[in-house]
Amino acid sequence: MLNRQPGDRTLPTLITLLVIGLLLMTFDIRSEGAGVTSTLRTGAQGIVSPLQKAAAFVVNPIADAIDSMTNVASLREQNLALQGEIDELDAQLVAIQDDLALFEFYEQLYDLEATGSELGRTPAQVIGQPDAFDGALIIDKGSSDGIVVGQPVIDTSGYAVGSVLQVSPGSATIVPITVGPSGVAVSVGNQVGEVLPQVNTAEMRLELIDAQDPVFVGDRVITSSGSVRFPAGIPVGEVTADASPGNDTLSTQVRPYVEPATLRLVVVLAWPPDPITPLTPDTTTTTATTSTTVDGDGATSTTEGDG
Repeated sequence: MLNRQPGDRTLPTLITLLVIGLLLMTFDIRSEGAGVTSTLRTGAQGIVSPLQKAAAFVVNPIADAIDSMTNVASLREQNLALQGEIDELDAQLVAIQDDLALFEFYEQLYDLEATGSELGRTPAQVIGQPDAFDGALIIDKGSSDGIVVGQPVIDTSGYAVGSVLQVSPGSATIVPITVGPSGVAVSVGNQVGEVLPQVNTAEMRLELIDAQDPVFVGDRVITSSGSVRFPAGIPVGEVTADASPGNDTLSTQVRPYVEPATLRLVVVLAWPPDPITPLTPDTTTTTATTSTTVDGDGATSTTEGDG
């Protein structure tokens, strides 16, 4: 009698298990509401995602650096363009300031002339500033404009500047009172004296003769009637240190109202109004001569001539 072997059920059991597994997988996928394709995509994304993160960690800083370099280059170009515009605006501003200064200058000059002064005034622009080697000013007016050596110069506020040293047809050289070579006769209240330039300082030294009263900080110093360089009453500066007379003399410091290096406009005064004209080779003296002639009728006639 033949017996059945228990191993004969192995194949059917395997097939049954495979079918059950597929059914369970299908049921699980459908219960989540996703298809097979979505499930596979999710799995692939889970594998690829770490690689993408690693790539982004390496690539993103490089891309950011490239973008930053591009932005820097663009900003430099913009800065250069803006700097050019700023320079152009600065030039326009300087021109406007020059025009305003000139306008204010003519306003002040008009006010000076409106006071009734009989002194002629020639406004001029400063075209040469003083430096460490030469303290003189150069103005754009000269002999063709009526400028004469020795004429006093003031600023637009009426303060003493200096006097004309040299003249050419189109320009003139002005020596400020702060650099000499000589002093200016001045008065402080009822006392008279002079202010003298000093070396290596913008202040001047005030010396009063026959001083009877002290002077104090802030006292006003003006040109006196004894000045041969300026009309009387031109403001010069103010006292910067109190001082009392000793042995009828008094000495102290004065700060001039004008700083020559900052001047852009000045006024040349036609003073004195009637300067003495020296005798020059062009000046000639004429002498009248007479001669007497007799004509044929015995009549005489007299003629005069220049000799």
